[in-house]
Amino acid sequence: MPHLRRSALAGLLLAVVPATALSACGFDYPTDRVNTISSGVNDRSGDVDALGIRVLATAQGEGRLIGSLSNNLREDASLEAVSSTAGVSAGKFAPVEVAGRGTVNLATAPAVPLTGNFTAGDVIPLDLTFSDGTTLSLDVPVVKPCFQYTQVPTEGTSESASEEGTDGAAAEAAAEEEGGEAHAEESGDATFNCADDAPSPEGEH
Repeated sequence: MPHLRRSALAGLLLAVVPATALSACGFDYPTDRVNTISSGVNDRSGDVDALGIRVLATAQGEGRLIGSLSNNLREDASLEAVSSTAGVSAGKFAPVEVAGRGTVNLATAPAVPLTGNFTAGDVIPLDLTFSDGTTLSLDVPVVKPCFQYTQVPTEGTSESASEEGTDGAAAEAAAEEEGGEAHAEESGDATFNCADDAPSPEGEH
């Protein structure tokens, strides 16, 4: 009889423990949650997700918007306007169309040019307004055109750059010819200098 009681107790424990473990764990595992690793800022609160949004600065007060826009709707949507309360404004750009359930990479789309009071290393407030009337307010980091950003087209992203056109390029070439490479480096903005090599991961020596 004691042997039977022990067997019954063991069976009861086996039945109870898994149920308790399942109820304690729940279903909201960290691996099931969205984890977008990016140096930019993300906002998923609207019908169009703004992912990895950054400003790629080409010079003091000049740059373009980069990152991705992902449409959660079946209907097409578009980025209609970009504005700021911190002395930053967007130049003229065609609405950025995002197909239903589609994604657009702003780094390869026609540029959304920005000018104003910013430089590499800053974080600036930007409001992105979409065709459905939604506005996303983001604190956007400003990066310089180094390392992974060297492949992003940056020419003509500001009104001043487009106005200078080829004349500006010719003047710059002439200045380098006259003053030499050392002089160009001296007069350049150190904020935008790129290191010779990309930084190594932490812990690597």
